[in-house]
Amino acid sequence: MSWFDRDLPLGLLLVRGSDILQDMAECSPSPSSSRDSTPVDYDDEPPPKHAPLEHVSEAEAQNSAFLRLPVDIFKCVTDYLDRDAAACLKRLCRGMSRSQVVDELLFRHPIQADDVKDVRRLDWKYRLNGLQRWSSFKKAVTDSNRHYVQKIALSHWCSLADFQWIQDNLPSLTGLELAAIKDFVWTPEETWSWKQLADACPKLFAQVEHLEVANWADYNAHSRIEYSYAYQDYRFRQKFRLSRRRDGGSVAKIIFPLCTRLKTLSIQERYSGFHTWNEWEVHQRVCSLVDGIVNHCPSSLRKLRVHDYAPYRSLFSTDATTWQNLTELEIGLFKWMDDRRDRDIMGPVPYRITPGNHHREEEEAFDDKSFDSCGRNHMELGQHVVQGVTASFEDLLLNLRTITRKYPNINVKPIASSKDIVLLPFHLINVTQRRSLHWQQHNSQQNAQNPQLDPVANKEIQESLRWLAASCGWRPVLAWDSMMCDTMVSTLRSLDIPIRMSIGDRTNNCTSPGLDGCLYFGDYKCFVGEDECKEELLAPTQARFNLASIAGLVDELSIQYPVDCPGVSGFARNGKRPSEAEKELLRKEMKGWRKFWKRYALLFKNLKKLTVTVPNEIYNDWGKCQSLTDLLADERWEMLDVDDKGIFELGPFGPFMSYSHIKYSFSRKRPRMKFVQRVFFRGDQRELPLVPEVMTEEKREEHEITEEMIATVITRAPHRFWPAKPPKVEKRKVEEEDDGDEVRDVKRVRAD
Repeated sequence: MSWFDRDLPLGLLLVRGSDILQDMAECSPSPSSSRDSTPVDYDDEPPPKHAPLEHVSEAEAQNSAFLRLPVDIFKCVTDYLDRDAAACLKRLCRGMSRSQVVDELLFRHPIQADDVKDVRRLDWKYRLNGLQRWSSFKKAVTDSNRHYVQKIALSHWCSLADFQWIQDNLPSLTGLELAAIKDFVWTPEETWSWKQLADACPKLFAQVEHLEVANWADYNAHSRIEYSYAYQDYRFRQKFRLSRRRDGGSVAKIIFPLCTRLKTLSIQERYSGFHTWNEWEVHQRVCSLVDGIVNHCPSSLRKLRVHDYAPYRSLFSTDATTWQNLTELEIGLFKWMDDRRDRDIMGPVPYRITPGNHHREEEEAFDDKSFDSCGRNHMELGQHVVQGVTASFEDLLLNLRTITRKYPNINVKPIASSKDIVLLPFHLINVTQRRSLHWQQHNSQQNAQNPQLDPVANKEIQESLRWLAASCGWRPVLAWDSMMCDTMVSTLRSLDIPIRMSIGDRTNNCTSPGLDGCLYFGDYKCFVGEDECKEELLAPTQARFNLASIAGLVDELSIQYPVDCPGVSGFARNGKRPSEAEKELLRKEMKGWRKFWKRYALLFKNLKKLTVTVPNEIYNDWGKCQSLTDLLADERWEMLDVDDKGIFELGPFGPFMSYSHIKYSFSRKRPRMKFVQRVFFRGDQRELPLVPEVMTEEKREEHEITEEMIATVITRAPHRFWPAKPPKVEKRKVEEEDDGDEVRDVKRVRAD
């Protein structure tokens, strides 16, 4: 049983060159695994096919088995890889199973926060990703690899003996992640307190340089751990609940002073959404948090890392502390955006501060009686903390600007994370009410006449956006819907922020799971006639997406479909082939795309990248769209092709595809339709020589595209990205003539 068990991405490294590709051909991929699949047993691994190490010459020993790179160069490459990549190399590549460099990478951070986060009691006791993996990891640690382990995450269910084992067996450990351990327990199995942990493992914490904990100032974060307990333990819930603070205090008061070499403190917890505070709650959520860092952390602390920015960003603009020792502040900015991209409204949150120090009885465990001795004016402090704090992206940028000005000696930067976050354009503005059609119909001309309608017209916000793009590599993907309009696209592009657009993120704007829940185009209702002769009809789509005013500014465009397409009967449908209803929907979808490309294709003069994940039938029909083939006719365009099998084996497609903003995962669902995935790209920045039909933007959006306009031209030459298919060769079945003699098989050519 291996201690390593999780999904493994197969995209490791993409290097050009025929020699390297030939070497990579020696590595054979395996089918994608799942979290509950049987892991590889390293102890039972077959012997490698390369020569034994004792027969390798000194010169050959200087080269790694991976692409024959020198070992020192290979170590530089592994600095950019993670544990999952190490597991892939060890399992899939010839000669890697005994590589010391790979073992170092594999054991550097063997168990991570995502592995132990929200693990339930039964999962811990009886599943592969719980106690069994932890036990297997301990067995895998030997004298040859124990010094490789530098950081490790521990589960809420670990015991004092587990901490003592780490203290005795991992001498080079400098990072300890305890964010999964909460203050409350509802079972008498493990009832140790922070004081007992400190007494049992003082040597362990003395060597820690990076410590990650849950927010000790947020009661809600610790009380929610009850849902991770098994149902049979709920009989203890009313009669049995213990706090790890019971004999000393919080993790900040007990553990932080022991970490005499601490350099980085990480606070890992999601925003609990508290909106109304009284004075006691202000003390708990502001004073206890600040004092826990200032009063108990050693002077060696230089970096503070907060994974969820929402509950902490206001603290850095208060006068509660000067943060004298800090030189770096890392914030979970991209995580903040990612958590809010599915919300319908991003307006101000009505925070309220009320007098009083009353609190619930169950919160007594969090009351260390420091409120009575605190000299701060909690009403004034609370008002200062929540003043101007909203959920809008605009206020977030202004708050970042305030922090960078107040603390010029602190380097503020986001935690490294996925920067390809899909956001609705409305997430980037400060709205105070639910979005309506009237508000959405402000076009770019009105914005130009009235700067107040442009949400990024403020100079301070523009400076923050420029800092976000230049210093943080912020490159958002805008989820575009047909009801949207140009609100800020031209301003973003003037700040050198690339316009990356996705018109396939259906979660934010299409919640229907029915006939057309995953489709772009369909019939729409309209009225014909007037007064008594007025009647309601279904008219074919006109593929209007309000892109006429901004298509020329778009740098990247992504089009995608979910696996369950077209979604008539759901993914659980038993039939392997589309039904007649589904085929009819696809035919309408193909007509819709022809109208879409007819209306907009020749306007994308600055497009540098087109990423598509679509059903095969739709993609083949695109080759018959004259406007799209004209868009891709320039010789500067190149195409990256991923075959059907590659889509489902790569899961989230790997980093070299730049597909991390794709909404739909193919890793564990096999569709009934064949999908194709293509990336059309060009490396230069020059405009494409496109000549669209001359008409105003308003007329381009409103004019009707008839069936005759999108009819297929059979005489047109095939496009290089849609080459002509060779004729299919069929075998005629053996037939018998009247006299009983057999007729030989004859090959027939069928023209498509």
